[in-house]
Amino acid sequence: IILLEADRDDDGAADGQRVLLEGLTRPNGLDLAGGYLYVGEEDGIGRIAFEPRSGTVTGGYQRIVNGLPDGGNHWKKTIRFGPDGLLYVAVGSSCNACIEDDARRAAMLRYTPEGGFVDAYATGLRNSAGFDWSPATGVLYATENGRDMLGDDFPPCELNTIVEGGFYG
Repeated sequence: IILLEADRDDDGAADGQRVLLEGLTRPNGLDLAGGYLYVGEEDGIGRIAFEPRSGTVTGGYQRIVNGLPDGGNHWKKTIRFGPDGLLYVAVGSSCNACIEDDARRAAMLRYTPEGGFVDAYATGLRNSAGFDWSPATGVLYATENGRDMLGDDFPPCELNTIVEGGFYG
């Protein structure tokens, strides 16, 4: 994880960069909550104490979720804390178009901030690489990248309203 220093001289570029964390397994999802920087890795989730004003970490990196499905076409783990204080994790499908053997694939999972599994919030989400809650309504929206190799515009990608217990195909 590379930290870009703030642009204090207003030249449109970071004033520097430094390694914040290294040795992780394909990190890609990041969120801040409760004094921690949370990192979605290919096969799990970790956290480390983080001070945003100074951009520094303290203590050791702690893996709080292990054994998430890794590999496959959609290996990234997008993470975000919800308004309910729980950690939401989008786990993509393992292949282009298949029936998954692992129920955690193609799903949005929820965890406590300490890494305790809560539930599968929604399923049938092939590859929701981005999601967030509307600040105006609190509604959860997620992207849905359609299957591959059927042409540039088919099937169309979607932006879905995600509801608890929802199945999206």
